[in-house]
This record gives sequence, C-alpha cells and structure tokens, in this order.
Amino acid sequence: MRIALCSDYFYPKIGGITTHIEGLARALEERGHEVVIITKKAKFNDRQHGLNVVRVNSIFKTSRVLDIPQTSELERKIKEFKPDVIHGHHAFSPISLLSISAGKKLGIKTVLTNHSIQFLYDFDYLWKSSSYILFPYREYINNADRIIAVSNAAAKFISHFTPKKVEIIENAINIGEFSPEVKTFDGKSVLFVGRFTYRKGIYILLEAFQKVKQEVENAHLTLVGSGYFSHIADLLIRTLNLSKNISIAGEVEKEKLVEIYQNSHVFVLPSIYGESFGIVLLEAMASKTPVIASDDGGIKELIKNRKTGIIVKKGDVKELSEKITELLLDQDLSKKISTTAFREVKKYDWKNVVRKIEAVYKW
Repeated sequence: MRIALCSDYFYPKIGGITTHIEGLARALEERGHEVVIITKKAKFNDRQHGLNVVRVNSIFKTSRVLDIPQTSELERKIKEFKPDVIHGHHAFSPISLLSISAGKKLGIKTVLTNHSIQFLYDFDYLWKSSSYILFPYREYINNADRIIAVSNAAAKFISHFTPKKVEIIENAINIGEFSPEVKTFDGKSVLFVGRFTYRKGIYILLEAFQKVKQEVENAHLTLVGSGYFSHIADLLIRTLNLSKNISIAGEVEKEKLVEIYQNSHVFVLPSIYGESFGIVLLEAMASKTPVIASDDGGIKELIKNRKTGIIVKKGDVKELSEKITELLLDQDLSKKISTTAFREVKKYDWKNVVRKIEAVYKW
C-alpha cells in the first residue's frame, strides 16, 4: 500500500507525536509499504533519518503548528504521491485535518489518530458544549473514515467532537533499541525526559527532589529535553540550592538518550495535565528503569501501581519525594517493578502495534 502520514508534528519538533510517526513509518516500510511523511517546511535535514519526507509551505512561512499550510500545495503533494490511505496525526492541527479533508475530496481512504487530551478532558458538559462552539473541528474530524486514539483518555476526549466509533491503538516503540543486556541500580540516579513546559510538572519534580536529597545525599537528577520552561527550571534549581545535584542535558541524540535511560535508577513523569499516553514511559520500561508517574490521563491505563511502576497523585510534592526515595533505597522493589514492567512493555513493540494499524487501513 501507499500510505501518507500527515502532521504538523515532525522534526525539528521533538515530542511523542514525532516519535510515533517516525516509528510507524519505519514499521510500515519494514512490512513492504511505501510511506511518505507530509509536514510543514522547516529548517531540518530530512536525509539524516532516511525517511521519505515531503514538506509544504505554510501561509506565514513558519513551521509553527497553527500556521495553516498552503492548501493547494498540500493537495498537489498528495495527488503526486497517489496514496491508498491518508493517515492524519493529531486531531486538532491544520495539516492533519486538511489532509483528511483533501482525502475525502479525492476519494482516498482516510484515518485520523488523536494523540492528545486537554485539561478536564473527561468533563462532558465542558467539552460537549465547547465542541459545538468549535464547530469547524467537528466538521473536519468527521471527514475521517476511521478514527484512532492512543488511549481511552484520548478516545474520551475526541468523542466530544464526533459520533463515530473510536478505535484504541496504543503508542509503540522498538523495544530492542532500549533494552539493556544487564540492568544495574545505583541507588542515586533519577531521570526526567520530555518537553520543558508547565504541564509536564518539572517544578514539582524539583521541589520533590530537594526533599529526596535530604534522604539520599548523593542523589542526582538528569533532565533531558528543552522548551520555554528551561529558564524557570534553571532559576528554581539555583533557588533550591540543587545545582550540584542536577544536570540539564538538553536535547540529545537517540543513542545517548538510550544510554541515559539504561543507566538511570528511576524515571519520573510528574505531569499535571494533558498526558494522553506518554511514550517516554514505554522507553523507560523497555530500559528496565522503574517508573514513577502522576495519575493523569492515559498514564493510569499503562502503569499498574506498584506492579509496572508507581502512581502518585499529581501535584503532590511530598508523595513524589517519598516514592523516589523509596525506589532509590529499595533495590528489591526496583528490580521487581523493572522485571514486571519489561514483561508488560513487550506488547507495545512496533512489530505488534503496526499490524493493528494496518488492519484499520485495510477495512
């Protein structure tokens, strides 16, 4: 099949959707499909990833998510590729929705994946009424022949905008890329990977880590990622007198990221809202690194408390610090969670998940 994966979210943007699209493209190609990724023009060397990427100009000549692509050029690029299926990624951004609309016009099968949830995503009265105010989104979303969500939480959110059946197909990673031959627990290393934004709860992690340091003197936190919250994080680290115990790695290459995951004792995702699933959780589990995550959105679907990870109340600094300390000091519990989580994460390998998506394409 010829498959067009269309999204505003692709390199140089870093995040879960970009990771998902790259992984899906490779998995589909391994199964013999011809794949193109259609996204916005941006300063990036697409050849470095070895994928077939087509970039479209936007009206204001930026790569910002809400900068609308030039519709005629987008439609022309789709016609040139002649896809059997158009698969839009992210249900509330321009390229994804306009590609689905073009597919309907051209008589091409269309699939839309919702990767996101918003604050109070499960508050029916708020979003049901808002969805009618946001009428254009309803119209564009309902152009899709089939709709996928990456979690029950993401399915719940998009169901406010469509009466269509939403199929749940979770995120995936290549387990073998992250899996270490031997896992060791050093009793000190804590890791966060993600965008530096308010909703990721980095400030909560920093406050909690100050308390962790009082119990585990040599504890060390590594923050991997970037974003507008970086300057605030820097200020907080200095204010909390944590400069000697925290490293900000910024954005790192995949090989280095895997190494950091594998060498960490604990992974923490302290998000306060908007977590539809969390690919970083899969990456940590595949690295055999025990996870501590907040009880937000789709996280609760993936992590079973004290079995495949530890769930804490979002925003609770005291509980988060206690659980980080507990894992750093308890080797047996760390090993138990690591083993169970690694066994569980194998079902999220792309080799398994791509077949589910393929089945949607072939209806």
